[in-house]
Amino acid sequence: MKLRRLFLVFTLALLSLAAVAQSPKAVLESIRKYPNLGITVGSTYPSVPLRELVATPEGFEPFYFSLVGRHGSRYEQNDSRFRRAATAFNKADSLGILTTEGKALRVELNKIWRAQKGHDGELSELGAKQWHEIGCRAYERFKPAFEGGSIEGKSSTSLRCIFSMAAFNDAIKGCSPSVRVTQQARKSELWIVRPHHDNPSISKEAKRIHKEWDDHGEWNDIRKEWDRSHKAPDFISKVVTDEKRFLKECGAKYSGRIARYAYMTLIFGENFELGNREMLCRLFTPEEIYNFYVYNAARWVNYALGRGNDIIEMKQAHMRSMIEDIINKGNEAIEGKNPHTANVRFTHDSYVGPLLSAMGYEGCVPQWSADLEAATTSYNHGVICPMAANLQIVLYRNKAGKVLVRSLINENDAYLPIKCKTAPFYPWSDFCKFMYENLDRFDKAEARVLKNATK
Repeated sequence: MKLRRLFLVFTLALLSLAAVAQSPKAVLESIRKYPNLGITVGSTYPSVPLRELVATPEGFEPFYFSLVGRHGSRYEQNDSRFRRAATAFNKADSLGILTTEGKALRVELNKIWRAQKGHDGELSELGAKQWHEIGCRAYERFKPAFEGGSIEGKSSTSLRCIFSMAAFNDAIKGCSPSVRVTQQARKSELWIVRPHHDNPSISKEAKRIHKEWDDHGEWNDIRKEWDRSHKAPDFISKVVTDEKRFLKECGAKYSGRIARYAYMTLIFGENFELGNREMLCRLFTPEEIYNFYVYNAARWVNYALGRGNDIIEMKQAHMRSMIEDIINKGNEAIEGKNPHTANVRFTHDSYVGPLLSAMGYEGCVPQWSADLEAATTSYNHGVICPMAANLQIVLYRNKAGKVLVRSLINENDAYLPIKCKTAPFYPWSDFCKFMYENLDRFDKAEARVLKNATK
């Protein structure tokens, strides 16, 4: 039994290290295995299979559960990408330049576009199901933290977040009817779940500088050039008989762009249980999907997640309110002052991603770089932040009163660069110390940005 456990810990440690040591080659190989990863934040949950968890240290039992989660699968925010893809192929069909594969693709694109209409941004049935299943698994794994306890839920005022929270809490309640549930989506408490936009302590100047970087940063031009220069000849040859007419007369413009629109429509359709994975794998090469990944991940890494650039790290400094809420509620649970045995928070990818990077979890901290490809492949965004992405933090205690904390990212054990023989179970005091050291780093980055802005 001990040998099996040691082997499992060693294996998961290797998997964790593999997640950290990303590279263009590593990301491409992951896309060969999981072609959905090219869409990054648009993939259904889980974007890769769940792994077996590390065994709990002997004598320890969970007593408190904390969660930050992104809403589940939704419809797209608007139909523009679906419309552009479907319209281009409808026009090509009218010109008689579609191959048999192109005609089949046109049918799929129109099917997804029609299903999208009238549902902009709504949580799909699949999204609610994802959070119900996450809730059931959380209960089974950490039952002592829920049995006879109380859950406090806080959500963004977005309906897709509110319904995701309700699905999770209903699942726990279904497993244990004695659990008490309180859940709210109050504007006055949005600073907890949407810290960048709704935290009044963040200066207007900091927000202005970051928005300027976001909207007009130099990497916008580099990203656009990547889109224009990385063509998709294999895809185009499979779907049309006359590439020049298709690009000139059907509004496709660049072969890489229309290929990306078609790919993202097919993959995104899976969020409302459409899409055609078999067709996708026939039409797109892994190299083409890799190019889509770089384009899609570029804005995230170079505007909100990467280390090594003060303006980007300033965005992570704004996660302080959420991190401190996690720590403060955990301390209250340890001291017996938290009236709840679980605190759950539901938000969006634009907060979950920066939160995981700010907290420093291995595999979640990309490195900013002037080289777009190096930056975007320094971690695997599609694995980290799909629909229903979630961070679960569980406190364990033994009879001697020692407290360990375990983190799960998307229900898989998560590791921190903290020296510890019991990893991924860390002493709570070490966990808190590490988090505050990260926040100090980001506060200094923000101070440098604001100081330079006044010169």
